[in-house]
Amino acid sequence: MRILQLCPKVPWPPDDGGRVAMRVLALSLQKAGADVRVLSMNPAKHRVDPRSLPDEARDLRLEAIDVDTPVTVGGALSSLVRGTSYNVDRFRSKAFERRLREVAGGQAPDVVLLESLFMVPCVPALREVTGARVVLRSVNLEHEIWEGLARGERRIARRLYLRHLARQLRRFEVATMNDVDAIVAVTPEDARTYARLGATVPLHVAPVGIGAGDYPDRSGQGDPWTLVFLGSLDWRPNLEAAEWFLGSVWPLVKRAVPQARFHVGGSNPPEGLAARLSSDGVRFLGRVPDARGFLSSGSAMVVPLLSGGGMRVKILEAMALGVPVASTRLGASGIGAEAGTEILLADGPEGLAAACASLLLDRDRSVGIGQAGRRRAHESFDADGIGGRLLEFLETVGEHRAPVTTHFRSTRGIQKGP
Repeated sequence: MRILQLCPKVPWPPDDGGRVAMRVLALSLQKAGADVRVLSMNPAKHRVDPRSLPDEARDLRLEAIDVDTPVTVGGALSSLVRGTSYNVDRFRSKAFERRLREVAGGQAPDVVLLESLFMVPCVPALREVTGARVVLRSVNLEHEIWEGLARGERRIARRLYLRHLARQLRRFEVATMNDVDAIVAVTPEDARTYARLGATVPLHVAPVGIGAGDYPDRSGQGDPWTLVFLGSLDWRPNLEAAEWFLGSVWPLVKRAVPQARFHVGGSNPPEGLAARLSSDGVRFLGRVPDARGFLSSGSAMVVPLLSGGGMRVKILEAMALGVPVASTRLGASGIGAEAGTEILLADGPEGLAAACASLLLDRDRSVGIGQAGRRRAHESFDADGIGGRLLEFLETVGEHRAPVTTHFRSTRGIQKGP
């Protein structure tokens, strides 16, 4: 089977959850016997030099097209006037569509795999040049993320605008979800939500997988008094989580464990974040070149997410390394780890602070939870098995060839890009 994977950003280096998920899926499908080719946007904010890519990316014939997806006042106002989703509009690129037409038309893929909602605007162009089955791989239901952000926003004007963004995203997700031939969700919860919203195309659940050789056992090797947080800080749920933890949870942790330290790693932090959230024992490291090394540098990882959906890849990575995790229940959705033995779950400042303190003060318990979580990760999220089952599903998906919807026709004229 020939598979063309379309990505909103280059899957290498695998330093954030989205990149990890795209990379692992491409490699697992290739290992299962598919002929996989990757065509990716290369946004200015996340730009990668193609010459720096490893051999595994070159084996997938990865091609990156430079695009610009900045958040601008003019762009937001334009989408507001047209009544379209600004989150989606930012990823419309004439340059990418031109190259997509050439590649899809020439390669004759059997399946085109869309990585995220932001690749869905490519559907009309694909229908014009190829009879391939078009499959959406959804790591998140995007509108749920923005609904959560709106609920947590205290400033009235900002809350109203976030609600508007969530409504427009939901409108686009619902209006286009049956224009693909199938949907691959990463959690059963997300698959059920698609069905509830009206998806009639085939649904398949394929969680993010891990390669056993990528994650050595690091249980008990980190600094016993350090907690770590890792996440792209230009993704709003991560920023919200970091700000909430530092403002509401960290003071309680320090009160219980005065020698505790908290290391924050993540790319593209807002200007002045470190100074604004500076606190005793807190260190901002920015982008970390070795995510696995950073995750295993402390006693435990904290995932204080308050909004978002899908599956947190960083939890899976930490567990695979034997690093214990303290998370909100929302943050750990889709993982299925047993609370209290394979992961610690708590909502609210007091509960999460108590979970963090227990991992710092009881080393034996911390190591035990890390080792149990590692077993769970490797038993339940083997990339080879997940990729093989997904390939079997893709072979059953029939040709859909849905017509271009009114929603697509109304937005084709607003594509931008070089």
